[in-house]
Amino acid sequence: MIGSPWEAALYGALAGAAAGWLSRRALKRFLGASDQVFYLAFGAGMLARFLLLLLAIWLLRHEKYIIITSFAFLMILVQMLFEAFPLKHGTKTNP
Repeated sequence: MIGSPWEAALYGALAGAAAGWLSRRALKRFLGASDQVFYLAFGAGMLARFLLLLLAIWLLRHEKYIIITSFAFLMILVQMLFEAFPLKHGTKTNP
């Protein structure tokens, strides 16, 4: 499936970027909603990203340990980069 740790890192980074971008887009969409709706979207996004990571590791279970580690590490790191910057353009009631 994946030939080298570098290829696994690339695929992990791409999967992390896709998951992080989708999560950030969903949060930005619900930024002006009530706190309950916003935190529901936040929690659902966390759960979805965790399940995506578990699915990817399960699909890679027959690969070498270094490939699984490279994939998972870069996927988590790139997802965290999308969370490093605050969301902007919230509602006018936010201080």
